[in-house]
Amino acid sequence: MRSQGRNLPSEVMMQVPPRVGYLLVEQKRDAELSRNTLRARLVDDKSGNDILPELKSAELLQAKNKVMRIAGLECIAKTDYAQTWPIEVL
Repeated sequence: MRSQGRNLPSEVMMQVPPRVGYLLVEQKRDAELSRNTLRARLVDDKSGNDILPELKSAELLQAKNKVMRIAGLECIAKTDYAQTWPIEVL
């Protein structure tokens, strides 16, 4: 829903194709913070590779009727950007 921390315009968001994979949310050690943080990943079920950049400090914002929103920080080129994932459970 964002690119480099900035909200995408709705017309751009409508053109982004959906990503299909399985959601993995777990605590993982953050070496920079020297503590565990909640991480969210969208993983391709065939290759096991991440489809999107991992969300650090993930937080569930909403879960209702097979729709969720998870917010966190994605790290791209050593810079953290705020990101929100809209998720539909199939």
